[in-house]
Amino acid sequence: MPAAAKHNVNQEEASLRSLVEKSDNEFIPLTMGGNGRTHVASENLIHLMSDITVKDLQQMTDRFYEKAFQDATLDKFIRSHSDPHGSRFAKWIHQKLADSTVWDDDRANRDQHPIRLAEGQKYVVHDRTSAHVAAWHSAKRPSKEVGRHFQLDECRVWMRLHFWALRESGLMEKRPAFADYYVRFIAHFVRVYESTAPQFARDSLRWSESAKKYPKV
Repeated sequence: MPAAAKHNVNQEEASLRSLVEKSDNEFIPLTMGGNGRTHVASENLIHLMSDITVKDLQQMTDRFYEKAFQDATLDKFIRSHSDPHGSRFAKWIHQKLADSTVWDDDRANRDQHPIRLAEGQKYVVHDRTSAHVAAWHSAKRPSKEVGRHFQLDECRVWMRLHFWALRESGLMEKRPAFADYYVRFIAHFVRVYESTAPQFARDSLRWSESAKKYPKV
């Protein structure tokens, strides 16, 4: 390996180690209920989230969707760029981690007009599950892929871009313990869609460090 490339790799590893060491001082394990299937916000996690607002989280989620809209793998799942994707995602994260009700409150007032899926049928998107069903049946997908659930390569692209957005948002520097917890939280949830995806969460985080060298999208 050329000396310059080796130096860059060492810098990336040192940066990641530094964040991990900082987070070790405030390490919070995932708390699970429902026989290990349901994430539960513990008291320590709620305390960690006390100075992380929905606005902070939306700095990350908006950046993620900006990247997803330009990505050939992910954009075909997204029916419209004009929907408030970043706001909804940020509120879902906050409710899951801070035990708030912001996502439920938003969902109660959500537009209930049906959308049209690839097969022509009308469908109402009202929560996370129905949003993913709509994504699987998106009219932007090739006909042979319509209805197919998320695959490993798609989950890995999703995590890479999402953790890239996490870095750009400043949350990793503001609260390394949050970033450490959040990567493990995402690894837990991505298992629902592809059982082999969680093992690639840390790899996706490492990729996002390299992505900082590229022009922002």
